Amino acid sequence: MEQMNWLKIAYGANIIILAPVVYNMLLGSGVTQVFEGQVNESRGLRIMVGSLWAAIMLASLAGFWMPRFFAPVLLIQIFYKALWLGLFVLPVLQTAGWNAAPKGISIVFLGIVVSYPFLFWAAMRG
Repeated sequence: MEQMNWLKIAYGANIIILAPVVYNMLLGSGVTQVFEGQVNESRGLRIMVGSLWAAIMLASLAGFWMPRFFAPVLLIQIFYKALWLGLFVLPVLQTAGWNAAPKGISIVFLGIVVSYPFLFWAAMRG
């Protein structure tokens, strides 16, 4: 597979995952639905996170035309999602158990943190 196509897999996944999330954060039910009621709703938080995810979605769309240029967006995702899992989800799991954690977003974030480094590495080698 051509090296830049590995990045396009991640960009495509970002767009598919983020389109409904961005809609909910900016125009829909917001934090309550996306975080399954496990994170308190706040207009400021909703707009900030929704804007971040909208920017990642737009950068991912642009990544189809300039894959290498937008590759740092994938690295940022790996780092901030790993931090969120480690600093928010893991402590929640340790103190209150699985039912207190937002399951859907945690699973998606874990999938990205585990898979995107391999896609990034495959695209950047050689």
